Amino acid sequence: MKTLLNMAIAATLLAALPVWACTPEEATVKREQLALEVTRLTEQNPKKANEINDELQKMDLDTESSKFPDKCQLIDARLKELKEAAAKADS
Repeated sequence: MKTLLNMAIAATLLAALPVWACTPEEATVKREQLALEVTRLTEQNPKKANEINDELQKMDLDTESSKFPDKCQLIDARLKELKEAAAKADS
């Protein structure tokens, strides 16, 4: 559950980033998608949550906010990384 909490905190931090090109409404929808995906992937399975977190820690996360022109692209990149980590945890 600690891992799930860490992921929720990370999603919250994404929400605190300044908005550039996408609207606040679009960013909210993207954050909700990210939160739903985290919930779906880790729902009632702390072992899988830990495995996904371990994979995320190993990944070279290149989604620094300065590399993306808007928040929506950053959230999309985080979602992609989450899915990749989940796939690696499954294999």
